[in-house]
Amino acid sequence: MARKLFILFLIIYGLLTMDCGFAYAGDPIQKLARGITNVATGWVEIPKEIGRSVEKSGDFAGLVVGPFKGIAKAIGRTVVGVYDIITFPIPLPRRYEPVIEPAYVFETKN
Repeated sequence: MARKLFILFLIIYGLLTMDCGFAYAGDPIQKLARGITNVATGWVEIPKEIGRSVEKSGDFAGLVVGPFKGIAKAIGRTVVGVYDIITFPIPLPRRYEPVIEPAYVFETKN
């Protein structure tokens, strides 16, 4: 019995002290959360891009071009979100970094 407990202790100790590779830029849970958030909020790119286009090009041009740009960005963000959800345990891209910038629709680019 003591031998089994000692072996169990060694296994648990080994698991707790091994380098899982999660101690850098991101981790799988952050990648999964980012993916779920981007799938749920990808549609927000549409009104966001309409607003940006109106500011940049004026009312008429912004209201004509903005929805198309927003739809394209919404589809892109949603697809990237699905990718992050499917591949969350795999450290791709390097160190679980975001595929698109900004990582979330509500962030601003630095």
